[in-house]
Amino acid sequence: MRKKYRELFHEFRPYRTEFVLGPAAKLFEAILELILPILMGKIVDTGFSSESRGFIVRTAFIMFGMAAMGLMAAAVCQYCAARACSGVGARLRDRLLTKVNSLSVAQQERCGVSFLNVAMTSDVNQVCTGVSMFIRLVFRAPFITVGGIVMALLLDAPMSIVIGVGSALFLITLLSIIRVTFLRYKVVQQKLDGISRVVNERLSGIRVVRAFSREKDHQDATDEASEVYAQETISVARYSALLRPITILIMNSAVVFVLWVGGYRIESGILTTGMLLTFINYIFSIFDELNKLGNLVVIFSRSFVSAERIEGVLELVPERREPETGAEAEDHDDKAIVKWKNVSFSYLSGKEDSEEYYALKDVSFELRKGEKLGIIGTTGSGKSTIIALLLRLYEIDKGHIYVDGKSIASLDDRTLREKMAPVFQTTALFEGTIRDNLNLGRKEPLPEEELKARCEVAQAWDFICEKGGLDARVEPKGKNFSGGQRQRLSIARALCTDSEILLLDDATAALDKDTSARFSEALSEHAKKHQRTIVEISSKINEIADSDWIIVLDNGAVVGQGKHDALLKECEAYSRIAQSQEMGGVE
Repeated sequence: MRKKYRELFHEFRPYRTEFVLGPAAKLFEAILELILPILMGKIVDTGFSSESRGFIVRTAFIMFGMAAMGLMAAAVCQYCAARACSGVGARLRDRLLTKVNSLSVAQQERCGVSFLNVAMTSDVNQVCTGVSMFIRLVFRAPFITVGGIVMALLLDAPMSIVIGVGSALFLITLLSIIRVTFLRYKVVQQKLDGISRVVNERLSGIRVVRAFSREKDHQDATDEASEVYAQETISVARYSALLRPITILIMNSAVVFVLWVGGYRIESGILTTGMLLTFINYIFSIFDELNKLGNLVVIFSRSFVSAERIEGVLELVPERREPETGAEAEDHDDKAIVKWKNVSFSYLSGKEDSEEYYALKDVSFELRKGEKLGIIGTTGSGKSTIIALLLRLYEIDKGHIYVDGKSIASLDDRTLREKMAPVFQTTALFEGTIRDNLNLGRKEPLPEEELKARCEVAQAWDFICEKGGLDARVEPKGKNFSGGQRQRLSIARALCTDSEILLLDDATAALDKDTSARFSEALSEHAKKHQRTIVEISSKINEIADSDWIIVLDNGAVVGQGKHDALLKECEAYSRIAQSQEMGGVE
């Protein structure tokens, strides 16, 4: 098992002291708990006469002292359990987040956001519960069970048969329940993934849902996922709930039998009243701990299911190629800051040998420092894929991509991405202040004057002032800003980096024509001043018409390259887009 859960056990190591000290303290408490019924029995056998008062008082003080020591031992155990539980949980969430960040986008998509979300929340909580129960009960419960049986045997071996029979019946019940619940807990967690997926999908598209008045369908889908989860959970709970009443039935039956037989044995002088009371106390202790063991097994069943899911994520190996060596690892054209050489790519793993699955097919181009590359094409032509591959969010299937003369496969991700500042179609702002968001891509924050200058380029400074300045609050996902404001803040954030290459993926889609024109003019001046290279994707020709080089994509293939005027004459696809946007046709 250690080999199977090696990634998980790695997070337990810093808490080895707690894993030893906690159970040891609980074991000490269990020893005291086994002694107390004997002392109580002696008090009963001694009687309550005046002659025995001194013995009773002394024994009571001893019992009180033992109870106090047991309380302190339990407190130590609880502290160890709480410390280990919270620590392991924090470390697991940190490991999971680090692992998820190291995975390729394709791997993250295969896992699914809902699965990863549940793994980092519910699954980690289940493992933490297992850790806590392990420290508190995994040694105490078996020790009291075995110790109680031994003490009962020493008191009256023949009557102990009832404990053996009761324990056997309990174990049969427990194993039957475990067989059913263990597999069902896997299904329960999968259904929880389903709820997370449905809720995330519906909430992220809540505006669309309301715009089309589909709230009822939205509610029905959520209710259906919740109902399926509830049914599975109730089904498991029904089986688990049988354990306690069956245990009580067995325990009470054993007590009735012992009282019945014990009465005869007291009359025969084989047992004393105190011994019978002690024996009954041990029965209660044994079956109470057996019940705890049963609950422990149920909890561990859930914990192991969650542990397997977490382990599955932690064992994922990031999909990235080994650094290339040899002639193809470097490109000796020192003038090209970006160069693509016969690049093909498919989003479908295992389909890369069939051209029909390619999102990009045999794409080649180069871009020199300080130049602007414009990329245009119809929807689904592969424009955004170029940005994703430049950032190495996915691995290419064929060809080579060079940045600063080196293959991106020979660069580590941090080095590569520090050279680029992207602005994606979907804006992402984070809770905090505007200043925090603008400095997100920097090691050291920019001075206020520089932040202001770059916000002015992005046409964002006016509304930043209206919001209260750079220290104005940004709510989660930037929901206190309009779509155009969020997009301009994203552009400003990219401009605030020291990256050589700006990647603009339809960055002005939410801007009006006048604002977009002012931004394009300011960006050109900024790029010349700071010697920045620009890769701009746009569906509007007027946004890229001033580019040094334009690529026209259609169905993943390059159908035209050149400057604006030349493409209007020579590229039918480009001319068709221009005509649709009323920019003139072919002369």
